Amino acid sequence: MNSTTTLENFFSECYLEYRSVILKYISYRIPYSDEAEDLAQDVFVRLWEHRAFINHDTVRSLLFTIARNIIIDRIRNYYRKEEFTSYYTYNIKGVKLNTTEEQVQVQELNMLHSQVVTTLPSKRRKIYELSFCHELTAPNIAERLGLSIRTVEGQLLTARKSIRAFIKREYSEVV
Repeated sequence: MNSTTTLENFFSECYLEYRSVILKYISYRIPYSDEAEDLAQDVFVRLWEHRAFINHDTVRSLLFTIARNIIIDRIRNYYRKEEFTSYYTYNIKGVKLNTTEEQVQVQELNMLHSQVVTTLPSKRRKIYELSFCHELTAPNIAERLGLSIRTVEGQLLTARKSIRAFIKREYSEVV
């Protein structure tokens, strides 16, 4: 038996032993069962991606660390998207809009957002789109594009600042 087979067997045993525990851990924090299932699968995918660090004595704590990080990433992505739409929808000049107006406002915001994203430099635009549209984390984007995590984080910060400033400026002119 070679080391790959041994590692695969160990991974299978970990999956069978810890899957339900990890799913409960995630389900307690994420109330949507389908999403919790997906995130639990992601935990084991990420564990496999980091299989070089797997140790029988530390696998349980590593699984919970991965699960915690995935949950935090998911919550951050959720609130980032919520902030984008709700801030402008509900705080425009302090007036809460009715449903039809809200829909129009959100459509206008989406158009402005798309417009400003196209003006970003290509590298920054690609990084931003992977984060905003595909919900990838900075480490995942860095790995996919062959960049450092710091570069990705800096590009995301700059992109978000310029997008917020553009939308705030353009939206205040429209209203």
